[in-house]
Amino acid sequence: MKSLRRSPAADPTEDDDLLWEILLRLPPQPSSLPRASLVCKRWRRLVSDSVFFRRFQLHHRRNPPLLGLFDRCQCLPFVPALEAPNRVPPWRFSLQTEDDVGCPTSLGCRHGLVLLHLPKSLQVLVWDPFTGDQHRIALPPRFCAKGTMINGAVLRTTGHVHFQVVLVTADDGGSHRLAFACVYSSHTGRWGDLVSTPIPSEPEVHLDFLSPTVVNPQAAVLVGNSLHWLLFGCNFAGILDFDLDRHRLAVTQVPLDILAQGDDVAITRTEWGGLGFILLSDFSAHLWNREHDCNGVASWVLRRTIDLDKLLSLNLEEERDPLTIIGFAESSNVVLLWTGSLFMVQLESLQFKKLSETNMVACSPFESVYAASNSMP
Repeated sequence: MKSLRRSPAADPTEDDDLLWEILLRLPPQPSSLPRASLVCKRWRRLVSDSVFFRRFQLHHRRNPPLLGLFDRCQCLPFVPALEAPNRVPPWRFSLQTEDDVGCPTSLGCRHGLVLLHLPKSLQVLVWDPFTGDQHRIALPPRFCAKGTMINGAVLRTTGHVHFQVVLVTADDGGSHRLAFACVYSSHTGRWGDLVSTPIPSEPEVHLDFLSPTVVNPQAAVLVGNSLHWLLFGCNFAGILDFDLDRHRLAVTQVPLDILAQGDDVAITRTEWGGLGFILLSDFSAHLWNREHDCNGVASWVLRRTIDLDKLLSLNLEEERDPLTIIGFAESSNVVLLWTGSLFMVQLESLQFKKLSETNMVACSPFESVYAASNSMP
């Protein structure tokens, strides 16, 4: 019987759909796609496609690299966090405005967008550093009063087409203390309804000065589908929680006896995606997690202590600036610290890096997927 000859199997790399899926899984570093584009004309055609790049961004949305950070208080200079060939030069993310907006304050970054407060014009500005696109939005009435301290967050909705802005503030109206939030949608071009929640009453404290309850200026941390900000008042500390699905506000108190043990605090996201905070005491960092027991009762649990002086090889005999937290990168789980120099510490691996000696008191970490070459989309 005459045997049948099999035809050679088709090369799977000749299938554009399969190659597309392979290239989507390249590391989300700025140099990945430009390097892939140099392999051959076919690869360049695929990775230069705007649809592919949007898919690439969405694929790595949960693990974008920390490209750098914006100084919140010095008109937004950009400090790169990566080394060459992934380093983004400071000039690449320079805000250009058509008129004098004074010195805008960054309220935070997320999904490749930066949210800025323009108090002079009673507006917020959503800025895309990659494209230069800017969207100015007038503040809702509750946030326009002189002296009102506001904070906020920006995030893209599914598909990277539209974005939302969430603004929060606290109102010390005598015994009826409330926190407020309002959401803007670029899809509708309007602010939604104002939502509020009571701030728990504080024990009576006799002080020579009035200490209002305020939303801390640190950037929000996204945990699950809720945004979280620190909330401080006279003999009170808590975490303001805004549920993005239900558009509801809530306040979670933090025991004052815990905070009394430290000098600085910031909200964090735990390694499994839960709510936590980091507390600095001299040169030690204490990591606390919000956990639930078998009956569903929540409590704060100390999970880890890090000796930062040993980790960062700090010479404590030298005269040094106090160690302070100036930012937290939620996707990378990286805390930004200042003590005469700027350091970044990854809280799981404890890998650290010295970024700069530029003086900085607060920053907005910028985590996003970006292609370094100007020729990329």
